Amino acid sequence: MTGATSQLHSGIGPRTYRRYWLRLYRRDVEGAREIVVRALSQWAPQRIYLRLFEPALNLSGTLFAKGRITYHDEHFVTHHTLRFMRTVRRRFVPRETFGPLALATGVGQESHLIGLRMVCDFLRWANWRIHWLTSNDRAVVAETSARLAPDAVLLSLGTDGSVIPAGRLIADLRRWGFPGLIAVGGRAINCDPRRAEELNADLSAPNAAAFLRALRPRFPTMRGTRDLAGADA
Repeated sequence: MTGATSQLHSGIGPRTYRRYWLRLYRRDVEGAREIVVRALSQWAPQRIYLRLFEPALNLSGTLFAKGRITYHDEHFVTHHTLRFMRTVRRRFVPRETFGPLALATGVGQESHLIGLRMVCDFLRWANWRIHWLTSNDRAVVAETSARLAPDAVLLSLGTDGSVIPAGRLIADLRRWGFPGLIAVGGRAINCDPRRAEELNADLSAPNAAAFLRALRPRFPTMRGTRDLAGADA
């Protein structure tokens, strides 16, 4: 059976994210849920993040930026994708983790942080511990990083307006002698990857799987990355 024929019969394939997005755009939440359930029966849960949720969210962001859909349309897709993520998350993210520690926060006007949540779910799958900062205020970041001594700080930059505040945060961390890894991501970075270097960050990646692979040389005992082949095939 060819790939195209397999997709025709199973209903799940490389372009399924478009049908998922369209269901939500049309406010057909039950139809979108059925697609997620069907995907869970055929794909690894990590692959659902990478091949269903992520491209659907990217499509929403692109259409919103072009004025093709409204804020409420984009918010609706994001809101329900966050709900479906909770179902998928239970299939691969352990309840407790015991490895390296990462601090996570959005910068500027970030709200839902859905891309960062995906990264953190993949990190927890790889046995990382995640501490979500209660605020991205510079004093909070300073106090928490000094108290918890994390192995990494993860910053999500969703808009161009996030770049300057992120630069200040990173400069503060460097000035305080933070020895860990500083990673940046989000739409503002994906649209212009040069910004990661300009911000003096150590690492950026376009999605959760790429981020785990990029971490591997720095944390060679980290588990999980060898299992990514089936997740983002």
